[in-house]
Amino acid sequence: MKVEPNRVGAFPFHKSDPEERKKNFSEVQQSYSEEDVMKESDRCLLCGTPVCIDACPVLLDVRGMNEAVARGDFKKAHERIRETNPLLGVTARCCPQLQGLCEDACVLRWSGQPIGIGLIQRYVADWENRQQKQPDPSVSSETGKKVAVIGAGPGGLAAAELLKRYGHRVTIYEELSTPGGTAWYGIPDYHLPKDVLLYEVDRIKGMGVEIKTGVKVGKDITLSQLSDENNAILIATGSKDTVKLDTPGVDLKGIYDGYQFLETVFVNGIDSYMNNNNSNRYDLGKEVIIIGGGDTALDCARTALRLTGGNVVIAYRRTENDMPADPIMLEEAKEEGVKFRFLAEPKSYEGTDGQVMAATMNSMQLGAPDQTGRRSPQPVPGKEFKINCSSVLLAVGREPNSFLQVKAGLKTSKKNSIAINDQYKTSMKGVFAAGDVTTGETLVVKAMSSGREAAQRVHEYLMNLEENHMSFYERYYIQNSYDSMMEGGETGPPPE
Repeated sequence: MKVEPNRVGAFPFHKSDPEERKKNFSEVQQSYSEEDVMKESDRCLLCGTPVCIDACPVLLDVRGMNEAVARGDFKKAHERIRETNPLLGVTARCCPQLQGLCEDACVLRWSGQPIGIGLIQRYVADWENRQQKQPDPSVSSETGKKVAVIGAGPGGLAAAELLKRYGHRVTIYEELSTPGGTAWYGIPDYHLPKDVLLYEVDRIKGMGVEIKTGVKVGKDITLSQLSDENNAILIATGSKDTVKLDTPGVDLKGIYDGYQFLETVFVNGIDSYMNNNNSNRYDLGKEVIIIGGGDTALDCARTALRLTGGNVVIAYRRTENDMPADPIMLEEAKEEGVKFRFLAEPKSYEGTDGQVMAATMNSMQLGAPDQTGRRSPQPVPGKEFKINCSSVLLAVGREPNSFLQVKAGLKTSKKNSIAINDQYKTSMKGVFAAGDVTTGETLVVKAMSSGREAAQRVHEYLMNLEENHMSFYERYYIQNSYDSMMEGGETGPPPE
């Protein structure tokens, strides 16, 4: 069978017009039609060894999804992929599929363009959301065990959903007023419409997971209190500690933490922020500099552009090829008019009456590799230059949220992350941890994977099954015959 080398439609996907979209927060990525999504799915070779599944942190059943969508069976497609992923619409939009994940692993990329897995997943998720609601996955009978999950970000939500399916009573404690973590306050609506996230959170709540918002564990209730009230605890508080810089002038007015900026803008919804005339509004002016080279720097820049309509520049100390940001989002930022200064790093900031007015930048050059293997940027003597500005947003990385482990005296590891063993256990009996709080900032889908793995360990701990641990891949793709699944059987084994 001859396979069309290029994916249906534009690569990597159709986008809204940049001149229009930069004026608002409407979604950039445009969905497939039913006809196009079936055509794209039909390109799938249904490989005997589907490496796309191996490349997905939550082991999404890509092959099963494509097989079902190609024949128009969206119900079966949804059933197959929902088994391991409770945030289908979120991850379809947020995963950088071409960067080391499923699409990057697709064998078709060697002879053309990989399958549009994210687009197909998005279509199936939106079909279920907007056209034909599907039943929740099966839930086992009550075990009588109680689990507290701390943090309602993607990792905590994924963990809680799996624990509930195992029959445990699960309560999530979230310090913010709305669940979702970084997916809620840290990813702008043009990338992830918040109604998509809220729908999937509501579906998890509908399964019986209780979410208590506005509760900060370690302040409003202690970890010891939760331990007394529950059989196990899983901490998934994410990464929130910002990297502190000591650049001269960094304390001037108009220089802001980029992560706090995004949280302030999106925590109550973009409409609320836009209609709010109080002191929470940022006065960015028309000349904005963003410092950093990751996805958050791009999100700060594109959000600032939409709020100000001004001149927005990203300054990054390495080259464009060294940027850790998703290349697709980098291209979108360029299309919208965001400007870039590479090999540039702030040396100092200058101000008038305490307000930042300019940044003196070092011109950088790449020297010998550092301990990570990346070439280390070094200032070029005598090559400083100045950029005038009305505000600066700093987005140079986040470290694990250290509040709870410091407060409760949990053993810590690198950068105040919670130290865990290979069973996700912390130094406190019955307390587990997962996601960014144990590793530092990572992808939404990787936090979910960690949360699910930890939830499995919690379940085994509660049910005395620790000696019988089985990996998710074994459970879903070996123990349960894949051929049986493709013929219409269950996608994965029922919870024990």
